[in-house]
Amino acid sequence: MSAAARFNFDTFDAQRSGEPSVIEVLGRTHSRLLDWAEFSDPRLTAGLAERWEQPSSRTLTLHLDPRALWHGSGAIAPRPVTADDVVQHFNRQFALRSARQPLAQRMGDYAHWTRVVAVDARTVNIETDVPDPFVLATLAGRFALVQSPESVQAFATEWDKFRPETVAGSGPFRFRERRGDGPLVFTAVRGGHREPSLSGLEVFEPGAPEDLLSFRRDEVLTRDRRDAATLRKEARLVESPRYEDSPVISSFFIGAPPWNNSELVRAISAALNRTWLSEQLFGGRADACGPVSPASGDFALDAPALARYPGFAADAAADARVARALWDTAGGTALGTVTVDFPSVFDPLYSASSVVVGRLNEVLGPQFRAAVETYTTIASKAAEHRYGGGSAAFWFGWGPALLEPDPSRSLVETYFSGGPNAELLGLQPSKVDLALTSMTDLASSTPGRARVHATQEAILSAGGLGIVTWLLQKSEMFRWPYWRGAPLSPFWTQHLDYAAYLDPSSLAFPLRPT
Repeated sequence: MSAAARFNFDTFDAQRSGEPSVIEVLGRTHSRLLDWAEFSDPRLTAGLAERWEQPSSRTLTLHLDPRALWHGSGAIAPRPVTADDVVQHFNRQFALRSARQPLAQRMGDYAHWTRVVAVDARTVNIETDVPDPFVLATLAGRFALVQSPESVQAFATEWDKFRPETVAGSGPFRFRERRGDGPLVFTAVRGGHREPSLSGLEVFEPGAPEDLLSFRRDEVLTRDRRDAATLRKEARLVESPRYEDSPVISSFFIGAPPWNNSELVRAISAALNRTWLSEQLFGGRADACGPVSPASGDFALDAPALARYPGFAADAAADARVARALWDTAGGTALGTVTVDFPSVFDPLYSASSVVVGRLNEVLGPQFRAAVETYTTIASKAAEHRYGGGSAAFWFGWGPALLEPDPSRSLVETYFSGGPNAELLGLQPSKVDLALTSMTDLASSTPGRARVHATQEAILSAGGLGIVTWLLQKSEMFRWPYWRGAPLSPFWTQHLDYAAYLDPSSLAFPLRPT
């Protein structure tokens, strides 16, 4: 199998890690209480909890699957997963809540949880002080992997040493080794709540098309377009696009001049037409991105809906004319030099500064200059309102990783004037808040997609509310047709590997070495 990125482990402690690579291990060896069964059409399914109900707006009851077992490791014996294990796991989570944790841990998701109690050996109640519309999604989060009390006690000080014998979860696979600088090796665990079809897995970093062509791998994720071109020569391979997990964005502080004039931001958005930008930066291997990315399927606005807003037109030249008119009318030329910061990991890799600034100077006038900074510097400047607040500047690069397949929570957190981004962006109460509030209305009869679409329209009509989303990049996955793996997604899918299998009826299967 192919991992989504190169391996970069920080700790095997699921409650302290912020590194997505760690999920390449723990996502297969550990379990969540709930899981996403489908990402393109978001649907939650059973994990450690085989069923659940909400007897009140502030209580969630989880019934644990009696088949769920801790693997055991060394002196830790295998045994069933109990409600008390879940309680101890969350008590540790609450203890860590006030500690400095990676942002990926999303400790704020537990802010309204008051307690977790064991009703009996297999039943858990989660209680909140206010109704939490996202409590189920929290339990299915990327790092919401439940750890046994024995493992925490025995290995909490050892997990940064990356020893496989310290990884003991309740998932469908056991981590055996990393073979040198090569693959992660897993073996199946039988008798648990998720019975794997395969006896084992090897998970490789992206790339190495020659390994796919020689059947040393069953799938390869390509980041280099030259690798993709090489593999397309083998007609028997199945090629599928895969979105990356972070969109390309810019942010503007809109609480003060100059960017409190939304027409200036709309002009910049129009100048950098998404189709033109995709071709120039990524050779067409990226799709236009609105407030909700195309990775969220039908939750995202379609091309005709986006085309009503500057920057999404089918004709880049038409967008350029709109951009110049907006810029001139809003007094853009009076700003003088406008600085665009590019992260050092983004430029010169994609020649983004020359592409983006060149286009802005061509369309809006010769007043834009590029600067290359670290992401740390860019984050500091954003926090200090230096992308606005009297300064004619903004940045261009990868934004935060996609949160979850249903974008409702992400929209609320990003754009609500009472949310965590309000001070950073200078958000003020507006009619967009009303649309965002609908996201948290548990009693609403309006379908979720309709609410998400209406909210995006309101955001775009308001000029983006301090964030311009540009593109979501794509890579290519190539597979031999006998390999039936999890559907491709920029979200976490490792828990779905239990259902992966090899199809002996495929014409290519006899070519695969035993």
